Amino acid sequence: MTSKGLNKGQSKAVDYTSGPLLILAGPGSGKTLTIAEKVVKLIKDGTAPERTLALTFSEKAAGEMQERIEKQIGTDSGITVSTFHSFCNDLIRDFSLHLGINHNVKLIPKEHAYVWGMNNIDSFGLEYIEIPTHPYDLISSMLEGVSQFHDHLITPSELQDHVTHRLTNEPDLHESVIDRLQMLSDLTKFYEHYQQYKKDNNFIDFDDMINIACNLLKDNEIVRNQVRDRYDYILVDEFQDTNYAQLFLIHLIADGDNLTCVADDDQCIYRFRGAYLSNITQLQDYYNSLEKIPLEINYRSTSQIVEVSQQLIRNNPERQVKDLVSHNGDGDKVMVVKTPDEINEADWVADEIKKLVTEGKLEPNDIYVLTRKRADGQKFNDALKSRMIPVEYVGSLQLTSYPIIQEALAYICVVSDPFNNGISFAKIFAREGVTEHNLQKINLLARKLSRKYKLAGDGIYLALCDHFDEIDITQKSLVNTILGRVQHLLDFKKNHLPSDTVKYLLMEDTDLYRSQMQDDDTNSRKNIHLLNSLVKMVKDLELVDGGSNFDTAMEYVDLVFGIDVADGESSEENTVKVMTIHQSKGKEAKAVFVCDMAARHLPLQHMKKTFTVPSQLAKGVQRDEIEGILHMEEERRLAYVAMTRAREHLYLVFPDKYSGNKRSVKPSAFLDQIEYLSNPQIEYIETTASTVTAGPDLKSPLEVKKDEFQRLVSIYSRQGQVKEAMEALVVLAQLREVETHGNLATFDLKNLLRVNPKEPKELEDLIDNRVPPLVDLDMRFSASKIKEYIDCPLRFKYNSILNIPTPQMSFFQVGTSVHSVYEQMSKLKMQGESIDMKLANKTLDDSWDGSVFSSDTQEKQEHGKMKEMIEFWFELEKECKDETISVEEWFELEIDGHSFGGFIDRIDQTPDGEYVVIDYKTGKTTTPKKKLKEDVQIALYCLAVKEKYGKLPVQAGHLYVNPNVQELRLVDVVEEEVEAVVGRIKETVNSIMDEDFEVKDKPNCYWCNYGGICSWVNGK
Repeated sequence: MTSKGLNKGQSKAVDYTSGPLLILAGPGSGKTLTIAEKVVKLIKDGTAPERTLALTFSEKAAGEMQERIEKQIGTDSGITVSTFHSFCNDLIRDFSLHLGINHNVKLIPKEHAYVWGMNNIDSFGLEYIEIPTHPYDLISSMLEGVSQFHDHLITPSELQDHVTHRLTNEPDLHESVIDRLQMLSDLTKFYEHYQQYKKDNNFIDFDDMINIACNLLKDNEIVRNQVRDRYDYILVDEFQDTNYAQLFLIHLIADGDNLTCVADDDQCIYRFRGAYLSNITQLQDYYNSLEKIPLEINYRSTSQIVEVSQQLIRNNPERQVKDLVSHNGDGDKVMVVKTPDEINEADWVADEIKKLVTEGKLEPNDIYVLTRKRADGQKFNDALKSRMIPVEYVGSLQLTSYPIIQEALAYICVVSDPFNNGISFAKIFAREGVTEHNLQKINLLARKLSRKYKLAGDGIYLALCDHFDEIDITQKSLVNTILGRVQHLLDFKKNHLPSDTVKYLLMEDTDLYRSQMQDDDTNSRKNIHLLNSLVKMVKDLELVDGGSNFDTAMEYVDLVFGIDVADGESSEENTVKVMTIHQSKGKEAKAVFVCDMAARHLPLQHMKKTFTVPSQLAKGVQRDEIEGILHMEEERRLAYVAMTRAREHLYLVFPDKYSGNKRSVKPSAFLDQIEYLSNPQIEYIETTASTVTAGPDLKSPLEVKKDEFQRLVSIYSRQGQVKEAMEALVVLAQLREVETHGNLATFDLKNLLRVNPKEPKELEDLIDNRVPPLVDLDMRFSASKIKEYIDCPLRFKYNSILNIPTPQMSFFQVGTSVHSVYEQMSKLKMQGESIDMKLANKTLDDSWDGSVFSSDTQEKQEHGKMKEMIEFWFELEKECKDETISVEEWFELEIDGHSFGGFIDRIDQTPDGEYVVIDYKTGKTTTPKKKLKEDVQIALYCLAVKEKYGKLPVQAGHLYVNPNVQELRLVDVVEEEVEAVVGRIKETVNSIMDEDFEVKDKPNCYWCNYGGICSWVNGK
């Protein structure tokens, strides 16, 4: 080390100012120290701080660099440490007159762009791209495509010229190439519309910042010279992550002699964001005298970790030469661990971490668990929580996953549309103490009114406003107060901006902000940040398409709630961090577990993007290599980054099998490349099946503690020890918080204790056992209700018991319209009438309601699919030898004294007098024949046929009419199998009548509308 505390390579990099410099900084090589010392040296040698510019990628990195530099030269020095985007934003505002841009140009976030895209999808004139039911993913992929072309400074006209030239002048193109070019032609239309929209409304997005700055500097020599004259020296950190546009920007502002870039090409892991693989080669082309100085001493990791990781990365071609060595000497061998399956993998990792922590070797925050995909981290998170090890599952979450936002949205949705928001009304009522019995009565009256008057909405607001006296509830005063506040907000929104209405709702009309500010703890501060994010989102979106009212702005907010909260930073809590490899970049830990190092997991299988920049258009130096190989190189760099996060202990773990696979999975190719079976620096072990998961009766320590305190709550309650019961209940809630979140950082005791005591009348009824059952004793059942309960008892409760209304879905329109056409065509045919496609299409058009679709384009595409479904039906009719004897036939059954009813889509009779039951299915999902024999709906239909026609059908099943899965799938009907299904139906009915709505198996919540009020979702 030199006297300045720098090693030879660092000193050389600090002292070199004779021309353009590239510092090749390996992991843990002290690059931040080197940059800071170089800035100090420049200032000591006469460079004014205010004439020094340092560029990096994130605000966090810029802040850390500024802090490091200011420790050396003092605060308020005037040095500019900035992100690329902030630097370009300042340029745009400084030279707005030269650009013809308003000085007050507004920066729009990605949410704004998504909403604009979905809101205007019909105006783009798309010819080749199919509009899905939910166009969010399509708009996302098109915006990503536009971003790629921005990264290469390619305009819409350049892209269209390329597409037109190839389609016109290359007659022998393969069909797949033509498809890609046609898709790019559609993308060009979107790109042009998006650019024009931003121009017309004085908006820019983050990609525009770099593009506008580059074009300004390239085209205006006076401005370029002015900007160059501002800085005597320029430093660029994380240079390997620059895209072409950012590299070109550097070239425009640096004359070469005053430039230092810091990079590690082995850590270029953001190619999916546009990072330019050949940036170092391009830099050499720009500056022929470029000096390269490697920083080759690793101060982070042990020799074994450094050497094994180097062995891996050497498999990548065209690397910059760096011979890294460790400053820390030998340590433990790198561990490669093979487990029987992925559950045992999670158990082994959790047990090893527990051993490291309990033996006092490490603190939880000394440990990282890294996975390639965020979803793969869940099993490790769960395993650690079950062992009561503090854990943090780092990564983006959707804003709506936070309870405070769910509560705010309930009020917002009701104020936006009080006529069709039954779920939101239910959440508000529950939050403010309205009982389920009273909620049920309100919903039942609303349903009656909705049917009586054929309302477009759900009838709840009408019931509360105009028929309140007819509702026999015990909490009229409370409900009336809630209604009054809603009506006040409905008046307020008429004369205020949407964001101001939301602020008023959160701060004045409800206690959402006040309650968090009064608590003033870690959780409440996070909640305030989340509420602020919600307000900002509304403020951003109220500008879409030139401004909007409250109701429209809330529709926009709803459109973008699938976007993740952009917060992948881990906390400072003393917890094990489970995160993706990308999220670990720039971090380090004493022990690192790199998990799922198996084929198709790390490396991930290559998936081609919807839109990519054609090689003929790509700017700069390009590697002539196929995409799959480039993908594999990037995955190898990711594995390298993961391994080099470790300081003392590195574990590479993979399972032999994954659930659902009979065959063993291959170890990652990267393990073979480090010769994991023979490498003397690696210890390889194979574990046996974990005893934790060996049998159903064995429980985790966390489950044992939960059972213990559940038992204490029960004992104390029976013995009248109310205070002790409450204390045990709080501990139980804390244990469940650990189970859910891994730690108690966000545990909200005040919210837990916020309860609503029963009113005197309710208490009297409870004492006298006068509380009516929730389930109607004369309830009529159907196949769909039974299936709904089996799928999720809580969804059944919300939908069929509490009658909480949900919005109509567009796919219901498809099913309703097709069924209507089939029914009418079949009835005409049964009556001896002539039928054809012309008549069927007219029938479809007469029953069609396009208002439920998100766009005209999507409606046209779905309408076209309906015609294909009708054509398939006619083809089957020509081949069918059976006679249709009934369609949409109503049936009624009684099973154990309970009534069942429903409609059978179709009953055919065979030439020999037997019956066949057919149920139409318009979706893409099919049911295997084995499952058809266990299907509740099919069994009830068979019983109904037997009751009416005297015998069971010989066959029953589904007619799949969706263009993707057109098939008639029938199974033979066996009486014993039907009786077995009926037995399950009886058990289900008994559970319903007992009001057993506990969720015992994990339900599929993807299509459920009740997530905002669901006790399982919000308490799991």
